[in-house]
Amino acid sequence: MKLSSLLGAWFIALAAVALSACGGKQDNIVAKVGDTPIDKDAYLRRLELMPTPVQIAGNQAATAPAGYTTLVQMIREQVLLEMAKEEGVLPTDQQVDERVQRDLKNNPQIKQAIDEQRLTLDDYRQRVRVALAEFNLRTKGVTVTEQELKKVYDENKQAFYRPATARVRAILVQNPEVRRQIDEDLKRGFNFQSIVNKYSQNPVAGVQSGENEFALEGPLPNTPEGQILQRVRYVLKNAKPMQVTDWIPVGNGVVARFEVLATSAGRQLPFEEVKDNIREQLMLQKGMQTNRDLNLEMAKRMANTPVEIKSAAWKRQYQKDIEELKKTLAQLESQQSKPAEGAKPTAQSPSDAKQKPAGKR
Repeated sequence: MKLSSLLGAWFIALAAVALSACGGKQDNIVAKVGDTPIDKDAYLRRLELMPTPVQIAGNQAATAPAGYTTLVQMIREQVLLEMAKEEGVLPTDQQVDERVQRDLKNNPQIKQAIDEQRLTLDDYRQRVRVALAEFNLRTKGVTVTEQELKKVYDENKQAFYRPATARVRAILVQNPEVRRQIDEDLKRGFNFQSIVNKYSQNPVAGVQSGENEFALEGPLPNTPEGQILQRVRYVLKNAKPMQVTDWIPVGNGVVARFEVLATSAGRQLPFEEVKDNIREQLMLQKGMQTNRDLNLEMAKRMANTPVEIKSAAWKRQYQKDIEELKKTLAQLESQQSKPAEGAKPTAQSPSDAKQKPAGKR
């Protein structure tokens, strides 16, 4: 198991302890944003998927508590949904369901995550609702024509070519003894997934593993890393589905073995298939040029929305972060209100203001 996974599990355990200590009739609520509660079960499901966040301050990198980061993210999402509702652009259930079905059709990884119960359909539907609400706020009043869409497609056809890919399960090993043990397990008939599960749960073994979509076409850099990728491509191109490759050197004494789960041929995506994506990108571009600064508005709303947090430690941290955010907004407002004389003042960007509380996206 990777260090990030270990830390993630540790933070989940801490979160469970902190939440179980709340007691009373509010046991299934971790926080309230205005009058809207954040459900404990939904929070814990989100927390299980949260990678260990890393914060950069100066030249120092440090991990942030995943539990607190997750909670602040969910608070921000609820504030955003309330904002969309007030402005009349909250997506309907039908719009959310249509987008969910589109995503499931176009992204097999999402469907696989739901099928394997790593993600619930309701949780993904909520993610889509938040994403659509933010899109609607950023593009309110913006329209694009069919002619604009077709022009973008015709001028950028290469960008809409989907290269051939291989969906693979991989295991990377540096220790020769571990490599020998894996070879012995394969000879005894163990399937590759069970081997990946077995060795990736031992952090001392220094094993890395996971699933990934690997592009089999397209330019590669003329570097040692590019040469390694070219070698892997060659092996995967000649492998059949469910075949396990031999060991492939991938640099620094590390070797990798892959199981090919599925392959797809390269193809040019037709206009009708991609025009919705083109429309959304054009609308976002126009929205950035013509609409107000959503990041700044969200920062102001975060600073002024009443939030109740059950965990005493996280409540104190959130209050501290919000006070810092308010100071940043006050400084920004002061700088913007100064007359444009002499040297132009340097203001902190709205996106920085948005990020002030720990856990913002």
